[in-house]
Amino acid sequence: MDISPLVETLKTYGIFSRKEYYGQAFSRNLGLLTRQEQGRLAQARIGIPGMGGVGGNHLMTMVRTGVGHFHISDFDMFEPANINRQFGARVPDFGRPKMTVMKEQALSVNPFITIKEFHNGIGPDTVDEFLDGLDVVIDSLDFFAFDARRLLFTRAREKGIHVITAGPLGFSAAMLVFAPDQGMGFDAYFNIVDGMNDEDRHLAFALGLAPKALQFKYMDTAKVSLKSGKGPSLNIACQLCAGLAGTEAVKIILKRGKIRPVPYYVQFDPYINKYMVKKLHMGNRHPWQRVKMAVVKHMINKNAVTGPQEAELPCLSSAQGLSTQALEYIIRAGIQAPSGDNCQPWKFRRDSYRICLYLNEDADHSFFNVNQAASIISCGASLENMRLAATKLGLKADIRYAGQGEKIADIVLTKASGQKKEVLADMIWKRHTNRKLFKKIAPPVSLLERLSSCIKDIGGTHVHFVTDPGKLSRVADLVSRADRIRTERRDLHEHLNAMLRLTVDEAMEKRDGFYVKNLEAGPEGELFLKATKYWPMMNIANHLGMGRIVAAAAHKGIIHASGVGLITVDGTGRDHLLNGGRALERIWLSLTHAGFQFQPMTAVTLFFLRRRYEGDKEFSAAHAKMLEKIKADYARLFSVPGLDRKGQVMLFRFGLA
Repeated sequence: MDISPLVETLKTYGIFSRKEYYGQAFSRNLGLLTRQEQGRLAQARIGIPGMGGVGGNHLMTMVRTGVGHFHISDFDMFEPANINRQFGARVPDFGRPKMTVMKEQALSVNPFITIKEFHNGIGPDTVDEFLDGLDVVIDSLDFFAFDARRLLFTRAREKGIHVITAGPLGFSAAMLVFAPDQGMGFDAYFNIVDGMNDEDRHLAFALGLAPKALQFKYMDTAKVSLKSGKGPSLNIACQLCAGLAGTEAVKIILKRGKIRPVPYYVQFDPYINKYMVKKLHMGNRHPWQRVKMAVVKHMINKNAVTGPQEAELPCLSSAQGLSTQALEYIIRAGIQAPSGDNCQPWKFRRDSYRICLYLNEDADHSFFNVNQAASIISCGASLENMRLAATKLGLKADIRYAGQGEKIADIVLTKASGQKKEVLADMIWKRHTNRKLFKKIAPPVSLLERLSSCIKDIGGTHVHFVTDPGKLSRVADLVSRADRIRTERRDLHEHLNAMLRLTVDEAMEKRDGFYVKNLEAGPEGELFLKATKYWPMMNIANHLGMGRIVAAAAHKGIIHASGVGLITVDGTGRDHLLNGGRALERIWLSLTHAGFQFQPMTAVTLFFLRRRYEGDKEFSAAHAKMLEKIKADYARLFSVPGLDRKGQVMLFRFGLA
């Protein structure tokens, strides 16, 4: 960066030298620092590896404190996802190297500093040069860059250099200081041993950094993934980290005050008004730390959403048309659509610029799948996923329904200049069912408006909401009554148990159905499911009134939600249901994008659809009477006139888990 324009600007303020600039720019530091100490900082050299969340704040904090020399490293670019926490992230700098941007920022504050850049990050070939001549290192590596961090800390200790690490955790900042001549080393404190997998090493670092884990009092651990290396982070906490670490760096450089290296740790959480300095004897080897690690690991893994990971975006073209990888990427997105009991009722065929979707009628013969309606709805959701995924590759997807027969639709793909990626495309890989209880928080009106408008271009589709608590309770009563049919019919009970996977190994082996833990039934519920696996036992339970336990779960879920929605279409033909499936997926993805959770509640809608197709012949007299009795109240609660003439695609509940 050419600093001559900056120097010329300083001349207009009567500043003609580095000494004169330091005298004016840092004059307000005096009184907290002496003039001699300010001079020592001007000669100091600090290493800051990483220019992201905390790194940019560390650099600018130290520049404004008057430190004169820096080693910095990074090899990443700024992008929109960095905005919420990274100092250098601005729209004009998207796509630019973080290190280049932050160097410009630092020089714009003090044109007389020196900055040595390490473009390849920290590794065995660069670590010694990076550490050469440093007074202190302020660790700013990405939380999950474990190998680079371990190498850096170990070599710094060997070379006699202090390392400070401060991590943003929730609204808080947690800090450790590693001294070369006292305290514990990196491996000893974090209890890093050979053979640890990445997940365990990341957890060891997190709990060693903040043993009290104050942030868990309010953090949504479902957003923390030790496997994918992602978690929430705030700019507020990043600034706190810079304040804590910067203060410690000044103390180390000036040899002022007492340094408390590990096993001491510091955590400051202004959200819960807690500040603590504690000593963790033995580091992570302490017995309580080991227990805590097991508990936290279980909590994170229990709450974490597991599902397919998005593949890297493929190369778009081949000599004959679109590349095989591009077509397979789009098909893979289609497979992520929801289907009844995960039955995957589809087949695909592809050529140069087209994907053909076929209905596999043998995939699902359950009572719920009358006239293949449920499978057709799933195929519609698959089509919408593929359309969205195509936009990530700059492609326009033209969906052409096939009418009748095994073929459902053709998707014709064309390269479209200016085709922008639709934001919902990224949600394909994050969408999931959540059966937990939700918070009783009314949804924003703007959210309901967005959900209604997002399907306006899908012909003949509608979504109707109930969010009033009193009406929600009435919906819960109606749905739970209809839900009793599931436990009182032998064919539905046996189908449920045929698709229920009681162990992880069984779920992974069969690749369809659903794992029992996903039902969120709890230990008592799981015991009930196992005890009533066979129909004679379930029949006895029904006669004793115990079958209503299942319906009670549906009732409880609805009243613990922000609202329920009902998706309808203007008819029950195949094209209507395909449109309904597309609308369903778009609404589900939109809720995911908004941070809301979603649970399908399909039984009641499919019961009504079967009555629409076949009348009451497939229902007992008691069940037919029950459905007829709730029909009018059901239509009235959702404000759907002429519900009998419409196709019901899906009832769902949504909220914040």
